[in-house]
Amino acid sequence: MQVAEVTEDVALILPIVIFVVGIIGIVAWFVFGSKGGRAAQIAAWLGLVSMTLWIGSAAAFVLLHVLLFWFGSTAAMIGAVVTTVFMLLMPFGWAILVRHQGRTQAASAPR
Repeated sequence: MQVAEVTEDVALILPIVIFVVGIIGIVAWFVFGSKGGRAAQIAAWLGLVSMTLWIGSAAAFVLLHVLLFWFGSTAAMIGAVVTTVFMLLMPFGWAILVRHQGRTQAASAPR
């Protein structure tokens, strides 16, 4: 098997896997969300990260092509670097947001 064939297989399967993981995360969030706690936070994080990857990669695909055709390859390369940095930092940002939201809800819960 050649590298090109493996790359094509990954390029076709990976978006579907990310989408399925997002659906599983959202369903798990609905199941555990009413109970709260760590499981609800993990499910929410998983759903948010996978959906952001799914939607963000589609938006980045369009944006990078717009940059390429309007402003040239240098702008597209800078856009690719910015997109990569965003995608690498995005799970940590969602984790901070989900943890903060969990702490806020725990503090305001009746005792």
